[in-house]
Amino acid sequence: MSNSILILCPDVITECMAGPAIRYWEFAKALSPLSPVTLAAPNVIPNALQALTQAHLIQHTSKNIAKLTNQHDIIIFQGHILENYPLLRQTNKILVADLYDPIVLESLEQCQDPHTITAQVRLMNSQIKHADYFICASERQRDLWLGHLLALGRINLLTINQIQQRMIIVPFGIPDMPPQRTGIGLRKTHDDNDKFILLWGGGIWEWFDPLILIRAVYRLKSRYPDLRLVFLGTQHPNPKINIMPKQHRAEALASELGVHGNQVIFKKGWVPYDTLHNHLLDADVGVSAHFDTLETHFSFRTRLLSYFWAGKPIITTTGDVLAEEIIHKKAGIVVNPTDEEAWIRAIENLHNPEQYATYINGVKTLAQQYRWSTVIQPLLNLCSKATRSPDISDRTIILPNEDYNLKKQLATCEHDKNVLKKQVNSIMQSFSMQITAPLRTLRRCLKK
Repeated sequence: MSNSILILCPDVITECMAGPAIRYWEFAKALSPLSPVTLAAPNVIPNALQALTQAHLIQHTSKNIAKLTNQHDIIIFQGHILENYPLLRQTNKILVADLYDPIVLESLEQCQDPHTITAQVRLMNSQIKHADYFICASERQRDLWLGHLLALGRINLLTINQIQQRMIIVPFGIPDMPPQRTGIGLRKTHDDNDKFILLWGGGIWEWFDPLILIRAVYRLKSRYPDLRLVFLGTQHPNPKINIMPKQHRAEALASELGVHGNQVIFKKGWVPYDTLHNHLLDADVGVSAHFDTLETHFSFRTRLLSYFWAGKPIITTTGDVLAEEIIHKKAGIVVNPTDEEAWIRAIENLHNPEQYATYINGVKTLAQQYRWSTVIQPLLNLCSKATRSPDISDRTIILPNEDYNLKKQLATCEHDKNVLKKQVNSIMQSFSMQITAPLRTLRRCLKK
């Protein structure tokens, strides 16, 4: 594979990383031994991380994006990248849009502003109109995006025989090697060793239902005084992402029930990526609760993969593709949305050591299935033989080496305007327009 690759991460890459940053960090690690790779983030990447990957690490900005684009053959991007750098819509390089996160469906759950939703749809439309290849996380997502491609005309006579190869599935993954303890995690005192810990291993977003789990723990605390629920991620590493209202509601409910800081613990901040495994190993069960929504149907809950990696049985809600995998492999217990009684029964079930042991093999099976070395293969194949999509291969505007020059864009618009003017004048002076002029005049009079 000789194509040089630019990975434009939309999220900050630091010692503490959320899902999108972890995904592109792992992409870079997998691709860089085979091809020159630049991993660019919106922040200045700490020097300490350079020693951990063969990829070149850099900050992407409006000042260097044109140069970065010109230096690479393939550009992998997600989210607002195309909106922030509109020159990418006009590059002749190969664009790979990562659609693993259906952000429009997330926005519908957390935002009541129709203008924001419209902007998100426009954002997705732009990616689909301009990219040569597309990445998604599951067969279910693939169906969603193929429908979107069809609606926007990207499945056409030129692409129909290629579209199966241009929409590939690259789910989130986990490290190949099982985690080995390197330091302290959730259990910091001897007393903690006696606790049965349910771990919520990620942020509390609006489409989740942490309240049902808090109520279940409250109802069980007298029977199981060793029971603890720990929320691990309470402040996103990207400072631009604020704490969501659902987290405030969760903390308020825990305080109201008298379990905040005791049975229910909210860990402040965000755990560094290179020490996350210590916290996962200290947990007994991984948990995730959500609602019956479109976001759930098309989601891919990356936090569940962390539980697979650590070998922890899971309690989660039905509706997404990973819940189906957990049922099929018997890797945990899946309950219906808003069913508080089912949550209580599931926690009681896994609190029993004999029942707990019956789920371990299923978790290990799923861990093998979602190793990064396995899930990344379709992307490796794509990058080794990628070509421009035949229906947009005439997109050949050359990028400047310096800052993006808006004068060229304005000149292009002016040229198009003049062409249209000539076409309109030609039509207005045509014989058919002249001979039908009396009829058009009569129609206007009749309308009055």
